Amino acid sequence: MASTIFSDSWFRVSGLRVALLPSVEVKAQSFRGQTWHVLQDTYTQRYFRASAQACNFIRSLQTSKTVEEVWEEFVNHHPEDAPSQEEVIQLLSQLHLSNLLYSLQQPDNEAIIERYKKQKNKEVLGKLASFLYVRIPLWNPDPWLKRIQPLVLMLTGWGAFAVWLMVMLGGLLTAFNHRSALIDQSEGVLSLGNLPWLYVCLGSLKLFHEAGHAFVCKRFGGEVRTFGVMFLLLTPLPYVDATSSWGFPNRWHRIYVSFAGMAIEFFFAAAGALVWANTGPGLTHSLAFNVMLIGSVSSILFNGNPLLRFDAYYMLSDFAEIPNLYQKAQQQWKYFGDRYLLGTIAAQSKASDEREWYWLTLYGLLSFVYLMVVTLGISLFLLDQWLPLGLLVLGMTLYGKLIAPLYQLGKHLRGNATQANRQRALGTTAAIGVALVVVSAVIPFPDAIKTQGILQANDSSHLYLQTPGKLDTLYARHGDRVRKGQRIASFQNPDLQSDIRMVEHAREEAQVQYRQALHRSHSELEAFQQKLDALDARLQDLQEQLERLDVVSDQDGEWVAPELHELVGSWQQRGFALGEIVDRRSFRFVAIVAQEEADFLFKQAFKKTELRLAGQADFNVLLPLVTIIPYQSQRLPSVALGWLGGGEIAVNTNEPAGDRAKESFYLLRADIPAAHLREMTVLHGLSGTLRIELASQPLYVQAYRAVKQLVQKRYAL
Repeated sequence: MASTIFSDSWFRVSGLRVALLPSVEVKAQSFRGQTWHVLQDTYTQRYFRASAQACNFIRSLQTSKTVEEVWEEFVNHHPEDAPSQEEVIQLLSQLHLSNLLYSLQQPDNEAIIERYKKQKNKEVLGKLASFLYVRIPLWNPDPWLKRIQPLVLMLTGWGAFAVWLMVMLGGLLTAFNHRSALIDQSEGVLSLGNLPWLYVCLGSLKLFHEAGHAFVCKRFGGEVRTFGVMFLLLTPLPYVDATSSWGFPNRWHRIYVSFAGMAIEFFFAAAGALVWANTGPGLTHSLAFNVMLIGSVSSILFNGNPLLRFDAYYMLSDFAEIPNLYQKAQQQWKYFGDRYLLGTIAAQSKASDEREWYWLTLYGLLSFVYLMVVTLGISLFLLDQWLPLGLLVLGMTLYGKLIAPLYQLGKHLRGNATQANRQRALGTTAAIGVALVVVSAVIPFPDAIKTQGILQANDSSHLYLQTPGKLDTLYARHGDRVRKGQRIASFQNPDLQSDIRMVEHAREEAQVQYRQALHRSHSELEAFQQKLDALDARLQDLQEQLERLDVVSDQDGEWVAPELHELVGSWQQRGFALGEIVDRRSFRFVAIVAQEEADFLFKQAFKKTELRLAGQADFNVLLPLVTIIPYQSQRLPSVALGWLGGGEIAVNTNEPAGDRAKESFYLLRADIPAAHLREMTVLHGLSGTLRIELASQPLYVQAYRAVKQLVQKRYAL
């Protein structure tokens, strides 16, 4: 009950004669020991949830009495539970909006119509703002579901659960046993050739997903009157209207309806894992993988995320027994600001008890942060696909999350609610605004650029096999110290030795023919001499190849080849990387810098640079001199910096080497001081992070620079 019983707008509704429609049914629901009622119009499938006290008042409405007469009788008979006049006005407007009331007179009351128009305007604006999520109804599946009621009961009962559980366990075990192969195949899931099949699998799974909602809803007596197509981010997908489950008295039935869609997708994902693991490369194998990926990852990230208003959100709302959890959580945070910042004493918390207070506070914070991240991600995605559409979505996001709330704040400050504390409310709002401006645009904050790189020895050399052969003997093992010219490994090539013998025999034959020509015909001497010269050159080349089967060190250092000993006895082709010789007496760090960040480095507009190596984050290395290579590059200094090697740099996946970046960059080089080499563990090829500290700048300047760099990088404006 509100703190103010009477309302200045009461005269506008006091003479109205209204009552609930005859088609409205009232069903009781229990939430944390309190009884609530769901008003359901069985004809239009409209719903309205009200407290027990509000429901008692609604049931008292009748066209033979005015609203004022009904309210006065209710106050006399139930003084403790009677709603205030303002609550009655709000209640009637909400019921009118849901089309649950009828009247013997023209419903032209200004108070209700005014609230109704405001709510309708909000709905229209909401639909315009969610034009990327459009629903088009196509068919009423309820008669069909009634005809297959036995099948519905069978597929949603305990027997179906036992089958679902066995398939799930089998699929999980299979996926775990083949996890390495799964990771490898997932790299090509977004290739152009797989995208059409990915969408086919997505659409098919969502069809079964929606069928799961419909079947379980029908099992418990609900009606499913709409099947249609929704366009989610311009992607057509099926949907069903299972909102009749909101009226189920048993919350576990409501949770089952919400979970049914995800359960279906998990089932197909597990079945897909079993098919994928037992088929070879081909269409069936690829489709099974797509089904497994969509039914698991996609279902968990979207439908299984309670911070988005999909299936898991309604499950959480029913589990916590807090209807309209998202809206109440938002209103709870508005209450915090209104009550504790603006000082509005009349502001009331949406939480009815301590437990609900924690739920609303935590969920409101998490959902807001996550919604901002998702909205920004969607905006960037659309900007990449179609710039005008992305700009439109970004503009609507700024309006909905910044401009509109500021406008509502202004109306609230001028309204009656803050009349008693207007001076404090205006002062607090102004102080917060000034503080935000000072913090963001005046106070300088530390600024830095972080980039990834690799540790390299200043003197190192790779050894490659120059003649194909079978690895026969290793004379140096991984970690051994070698000298220049030292023999490291020997290979054998029987085909090469056979070719040498054949060329030697051919050369002996050509020498005999040359000597015979000396006595018979001097005109043939030139031809035989050319043949001898060609055979000599061929023999010399083969002998050089044979000599290169013995691999020797070309410098002093440490032999680095951790896996070469596993290849003894195996055949290797020409160009095979055998290992690397590293001189550990001096090292340098090589990092990459994106083009949009290189301007600061060319101007040398940085204060200091710090290096942190992987696994040694507690040890900072100050680098006195950093050199930027003044030309662009796309070849990474190490595969470990790219996506395929576990790094953060996007690489061209069409190249098998995996060391060619998608975008050009600049290289930074800095020698590691000799004093630090003795204090930390330095290994050739060890990755690390280079932090380049710039001059302190206000947050506004840093944010503007980041946005400008993003635009230059992604949209080339």
